[in-house]
Amino acid sequence: MNPTIEDSSDRMPQWCELLDAVSPALEKLGVTESKRAGLVSYLTRLWAENQRINLFSRKMTPERLIEDHLLDSLLGLSSLPRVEVVADLGTGGGFPAIPLALCRPRTRFLLYEKSPLKCRFLASLADLQLQIEVVGPLPADGSLPREVDLVTARAFKPIAVILELTREYRRRNGAYMLYKARRAKIDEELAAVRGNCQARIQALEPIGEAEERHLVWL
Repeated sequence: MNPTIEDSSDRMPQWCELLDAVSPALEKLGVTESKRAGLVSYLTRLWAENQRINLFSRKMTPERLIEDHLLDSLLGLSSLPRVEVVADLGTGGGFPAIPLALCRPRTRFLLYEKSPLKCRFLASLADLQLQIEVVGPLPADGSLPREVDLVTARAFKPIAVILELTREYRRRNGAYMLYKARRAKIDEELAAVRGNCQARIQALEPIGEAEERHLVWL
């Protein structure tokens, strides 16, 4: 039996079965069995809300959503430092912050997202027992709260733009863990950064059809 309900626009995919199908990948990424219920709840609400607002492409199948967004976000889980506060930029529908928050319940995530509709959805996830705070748009002065230990971003902006948007945080020697794809594109983005930029590029083992995935540490 195919775990995906045929008319997925009207009916909810069978997320438990779909996650069972990628169980080896979840285990490899460090996701314990106890965390899967939270992931199922998140996917259920994400899929339902996407029928009302555009959180991800409506042409995307449940399998692609899991592979391209959920598992891709969790690629950074084992590398995520044991910090207290993470600021996630351009959170959108919650990637990578919500999957990371579900697996790291002791870490608080500040979610920066400019869309009021997406912010409303993110705020509705608080009852999943997540330590999240929906902040809204990034401040114009490039500052972040002093409690922030690390900045994450995935499918957001080029590196130089991210650093400019958080320039006050960067001046305080703030740390960054940025999800990026091709190494050639990363090198191009780093070359566009003004001033001294010491970066460490960590190659990740891609999930599924992705050719290259990296974390860029600043």
